[in-house]
Amino acid sequence: MTFQHRLLLPSTRLLIGAFLLCASALAQAANPMPTKDLKGLTDPDGLKRYTGSILTYRDDAAYDELKFPMGKVISKDDQAVAARSLDRSGQRTMLQYLTPAGKSALEVVRNYQQDLKAAGYKSTFECAGEACGAADWISRGYFVSTLVSGAYWSNIGDNSPAACSGGANVGDFRYALLDNPATGSTVAVAAWRPGILSAYCDEPEYQKRTSVVVVKVDAKAREQAMETLSASEMGKSLDSSGKVAVYGILFDTNKADIKPESRASLDQIGALLKQQTGLKLHVVGHTDNVGTLPANMDLSKRRAEAVVGDLASSYGIARNRLTGNGVASLAPVASNRDEAGRAKNRRVELVLQ
Repeated sequence: MTFQHRLLLPSTRLLIGAFLLCASALAQAANPMPTKDLKGLTDPDGLKRYTGSILTYRDDAAYDELKFPMGKVISKDDQAVAARSLDRSGQRTMLQYLTPAGKSALEVVRNYQQDLKAAGYKSTFECAGEACGAADWISRGYFVSTLVSGAYWSNIGDNSPAACSGGANVGDFRYALLDNPATGSTVAVAAWRPGILSAYCDEPEYQKRTSVVVVKVDAKAREQAMETLSASEMGKSLDSSGKVAVYGILFDTNKADIKPESRASLDQIGALLKQQTGLKLHVVGHTDNVGTLPANMDLSKRRAEAVVGDLASSYGIARNRLTGNGVASLAPVASNRDEAGRAKNRRVELVLQ
């Protein structure tokens, strides 16, 4: 697959931008390897780095969800998908480092494992080379694409130290996943030697180093930032557009049990249905695109049916006035490439019958 072909398939991006053949005439690298942390970047509290490493990228999210690989990463529907995964949601930190010259990926990963185990983490999964996935998928960086946020690809740029230290045709790939049952924190460490790099990079210097990506998710509840729509506001939206999106009905990841903090929104739906006794609604569950479509179709329908059941049992609404349906990620209102967009897509909609 050529670089040009990859541009036509944005979901199968390289780990960190492939080399630009048309720029091969550039005799002098425009991006020498940094000798210290990039400006403004620091380590998070409680997470150490490999001694002497240089921090080239950091991205944080107050709330995100990840499917940490626990098996080979394969290609499915032109996406990188792990055969098995450890699903975690909470506060997420993603870091990228360059180690001192001459350090192997194995040495780096073993040091992280030792330090994290001393802090109470337990090894959940690890792999090396093709045990992590097909050689082509590992060398082109698709394994690591399962660990980084969508914002990473648009933030780093082809000529950034993060892109240069990532490389393409990477080798000596190692991955370890550790979980702390006491704190609910999960840490993934991936390390490799960068191979052929962009014409923008000082290849010999970067290739002497090991690149490291560390992703940590700490168990933390999502901030409830959506205002509760009143029964009147819901009614007006139904009158004007035939539907209303409700964001205050909440579920844990991959579950259909309604969380207690959803009660305020359910109270308003119940009030609306009691005020308008002839009103009949489709209750429609929507998800983001994380996971498979069949699984999300089932999940979205079960969530919608849970809302129907609660409205019937808690507010005495006749079930023949409500129908639960699920459409998974087939009707997004925002891009699923980042957490902000995925949060908008996870919703319950009330639609006039």
